[in-house]
Amino acid sequence: MEDKKRTVMAVVIIVVVLAAVLYSFFLNLFAPTPRLEMADPNAGQSTDPVAQESGQSGGVAVEVTPQTVKSLIASLERYESYRRTVSVEYFDAGQSVGTVTAQVWVEAGWARTSAALSSGVVEHSVVGDGTLWLWYDGGERVYSGPAADRAADLSQRLPTYEDVLALDKSSITAAGYEERDSQPCVYVEAAVPGGGAERYWVSVSSGLLVAAETELGGEVVYAMSSRDVVSPLDETEGIFTLPDGSEPHGMGK
Repeated sequence: MEDKKRTVMAVVIIVVVLAAVLYSFFLNLFAPTPRLEMADPNAGQSTDPVAQESGQSGGVAVEVTPQTVKSLIASLERYESYRRTVSVEYFDAGQSVGTVTAQVWVEAGWARTSAALSSGVVEHSVVGDGTLWLWYDGGERVYSGPAADRAADLSQRLPTYEDVLALDKSSITAAGYEERDSQPCVYVEAAVPGGGAERYWVSVSSGLLVAAETELGGEVVYAMSSRDVVSPLDETEGIFTLPDGSEPHGMGK
């Protein structure tokens, strides 16, 4: 019975990823944007807190508003090599109903996720070179199939840059700079049908989505946070190895 549940879960995830292929095709083409200077969260004028500390200058100073926030987020440079821990929690009627804690490794477009589910099962995935590999602790099968760019985020239960950049400007109700877990972040909030809201925090320094939450009916139903970010990736041995010992990433070759 447990193997049947895992099989069904794996098939569902792969179907979602396949559906995301077409969706992401239209979202991955964004016009290049000029370099934008980040505004100090505690200042009234737009100055880059990261550049200010390093003595850098240049770029176009832009106030963060619902009209400019998407362009600003698109201009951030994301870490391409890192590891971190991601925590996701789901709520119903104010009570936690499930958690996922994932260890994530990313290197040159490849991503490995090991996610501990509420059931105690650990789900592993490797995404890269257009393919998703998925397996579970204690299981013998490795599921594989085509993967879109969003597959790595879906395996972590994360919203994606595509979700943020696809927001309708008319739905964005707030934007600015906020400190989240001691990190200066670009913050954006958008209304969703039914009287809810989606909130995102993107780190100014790493360009990574470091927190997000969804509120429906006045209650938070989804909350995501991350911690322990290390860049560049400081461990690679065995990270992208499949259960049969093969190395699709090629690091072990």
